[in-house]
Amino acid sequence: MMYRFLDISLIVCFSVSLMFVGVESMSELPPPKNLNFKWETPFTLNLTWDKPEDLDPECLVNYTISVSSSLICSNSNSEKRRVATNKVLLNVSNVNGLCINVTTNFDNCGDKRSPPQIITIPPPPVLLVKDRDFAYSHNKLMCTWRPAVDVKDLGFYYWDSSLESLMRCIPDDTMKMGGCVIHNKRLKEINVFSQMFYLFNGTYNGTVVNNTFRDESAMQYVRLKKPQLTVQRVGDSLMFQTNASDLDEFEESCYKYNYTYNECGKESRNFTEHISKSTKQFDQYCKYKARVQIHFSSNCGRGFSELSDEVEYGENSNPSTPALLALIIIPLMVSCCLIVSLVLLRRNKDILFPKVPGPSLFFKEMLNNSASGPQGLQANSPMNIVYDPTEETVEYNIILEDTSLMQSKLE
Repeated sequence: MMYRFLDISLIVCFSVSLMFVGVESMSELPPPKNLNFKWETPFTLNLTWDKPEDLDPECLVNYTISVSSSLICSNSNSEKRRVATNKVLLNVSNVNGLCINVTTNFDNCGDKRSPPQIITIPPPPVLLVKDRDFAYSHNKLMCTWRPAVDVKDLGFYYWDSSLESLMRCIPDDTMKMGGCVIHNKRLKEINVFSQMFYLFNGTYNGTVVNNTFRDESAMQYVRLKKPQLTVQRVGDSLMFQTNASDLDEFEESCYKYNYTYNECGKESRNFTEHISKSTKQFDQYCKYKARVQIHFSSNCGRGFSELSDEVEYGENSNPSTPALLALIIIPLMVSCCLIVSLVLLRRNKDILFPKVPGPSLFFKEMLNNSASGPQGLQANSPMNIVYDPTEETVEYNIILEDTSLMQSKLE
């Protein structure tokens, strides 16, 4: 009895295991077959494959393509798209190599997918340039780079999905480092979020080498000229005015003004405005230092200008300084005036206050002279004592002439 129970248990377990194995085998789809690629242009890869065999005719399938810009397939850094056909065109860069995998998905038969079919494309044998940089302004895109190896016949081309063919840009040999300026009015018409492709080609050790790069559109590399900032007082406010000479290419909403200012030596503050003027409350006892930088709005692209020169306005002072100065200066001025007045008064006292005979002496003389009689009183009168006129001497010049001579002349 016991052995029979064990036999039944083994049969049940074996049946359950077969069930799960069957379900797992049914949930797995076959991967695509004959995965191949072909370069249509230096940037465009034509990827093709064949439909997997032994599929249920009632189930429709589609395919997921995952592209990684390296030789290692990574889900975190890959670009994915889903297509219903068995081919796709990919605009890619080859400079770091590529890892591409394609998987089969059920379209109407549940959530099932196949193992990936993987293909890798190695990078070019040598890197021709390095340290690439871009700067856009007024329908011109300046591209600069440094040569990574010595290539005499280096060529430079650019392309985007709206162009029918590659456009050649002739490098400028006058630049210290490699560079070329693309003149094209369509640069700012390209979608902000579209991509530009660049091709560098040349002969290295007898082999033609193509390096292709994928970058953001020109609107992501906008460079604006250095602005000028003026600061002036308007009533009780301080007005910041930004002046720039190249803000006429795009709409006003594409520019943002990032101000940095310092008040009374305190920690710097930042604020952003969408117009070129801004006002802040003014403190007459503070010194202000300010700078401005223009940023290109993210709605239009990306870019910025250099920081303006620092502008200063006002002086740091103590609000109680005028009262303190008044308390010190006014008493000091009064004291100085008083001292000067006393000195002048001392020096000119004889003029300002002349000596006058005392009344006691005047009456004493009157009493003493009364005893001498009227003549003595008149002779020694105080009036004669006070005022004694001096005799003036008058000189006359008299000329005598001989009258006989005058008569002889008349005759």
